[in-house]
Amino acid sequence: MSLEGTTALISDRYLITAEVDSGATVTAGNVVYISAAGYIPKVKATDGVRKDVIGVALTSGTAGKKITVICRGLVRVTVSGAVSAGQRITSWSNGAVAGIAAMTAPASYVQATVQTELDKTEQWIGRALTSGTDTVIYALLSCLP
Repeated sequence: MSLEGTTALISDRYLITAEVDSGATVTAGNVVYISAAGYIPKVKATDGVRKDVIGVALTSGTAGKKITVICRGLVRVTVSGAVSAGQRITSWSNGAVAGIAAMTAPASYVQATVQTELDKTEQWIGRALTSGTDTVIYALLSCLP
């Protein structure tokens, strides 16, 4: 007996419906963030490192159109710069992803330095499964808290 796919908690992916926000265009494969809350959230492609990423668009759309977004699961995304398999990834500009450095313990307590390290935990959206530089990679996405 396989439990795969029987509930959202143990499913291999978690999908939602979102609406592309006004003035925006989302292309399948773009990392998207919540630009306006709601039962059906409005989304835009990421414009840099963000803490409010909801997932990766599986379908394309223009302002007002409904799209499907994957919040957890295996995805293909464009990486900006270089990333190694196993490295944590974060959102980047133009709906892409980038590698994010591992957390480090500051040598002394300076609030800004500690906060920078803590922010990394909210910026992680998954792990790269393949390596690449400025190309499409496979990643395991986990945008749920």
